[in-house]
Amino acid sequence: MEPSKVHRCPSEVRRRDVELESERLERSQLETLSTAELVRHALAEAKLLVKAELLHAKKELREEVKAARTSGILLGVALTLSLCGLAALFVAVGLALPLSAWLGVLLAGVFVLLVAGGLAWAGVKRLPKKPLPHTQERLKTDFDLARETLQ
Repeated sequence: MEPSKVHRCPSEVRRRDVELESERLERSQLETLSTAELVRHALAEAKLLVKAELLHAKKELREEVKAARTSGILLGVALTLSLCGLAALFVAVGLALPLSAWLGVLLAGVFVLLVAGGLAWAGVKRLPKKPLPHTQERLKTDFDLARETLQ
């Protein structure tokens, strides 16, 4: 198969394009450029930086959405089981009056509530605590670097 026929994933193609476009000019080359060319070069570099940040943010957002989806499923199941357990406990209280088979229903209700509590705890633990932490850190670093460079 020819190399041009090889199918690459879109993120790999984008990454390759960013790498090809991000050739750095050496200091001697920068000194020979006119002001307009320097501004064009700076804008091109800023554009590449924005593209790279967007790619990182998209990847990070996909990971957080996946974690939030899993967390949502666990919390939904926990809520459903909690309602079932609560219903079973009410049935147990109802059956407790004649003092016959109420203990089995009570134990089943307590077990279901314990399982629901465990699932709820696991769901809460998987919720993202801070949205896009890596992207925020990179943007803060880029902003600080740009501020220091421009001073």
